[in-house]
Amino acid sequence: MRILVADDNPVNQKLVYYTLKRFYEIETANNGAEVLSLVKSKPIDLILMDLAMPVMNGVQATEEIRIMEKDGNSRIPIIFVTTSDIEKDRLNCLSVGADDYLVKPVDMETLLAKVRQYLNQ
Repeated sequence: MRILVADDNPVNQKLVYYTLKRFYEIETANNGAEVLSLVKSKPIDLILMDLAMPVMNGVQATEEIRIMEKDGNSRIPIIFVTTSDIEKDRLNCLSVGADDYLVKPVDMETLLAKVRQYLNQ
């Protein structure tokens, strides 16, 4: 199973990478444009998406992914992992097709449980 970790903060990327690498193959992206490039070039089973990223934010990337899926691509679960605890942001992410929304700092056991839930493991 391949998980894409999209976060422009290298510390956050590494924390999630080292937590999940024992169980999954991990890809990383620094912005939404890199997310789209990876989704187009490799099979991705789940995305952990930050909200605020340069070039293209997580909401824009999620919208584009959901459009791509309408062309016959399989649906990728997207879990937002972000510092924003603003309800409007959570609702916006869910409205564009996010499957879940977690607020940082996230306990790594909680994150792993969510990943397993969406990957049906």
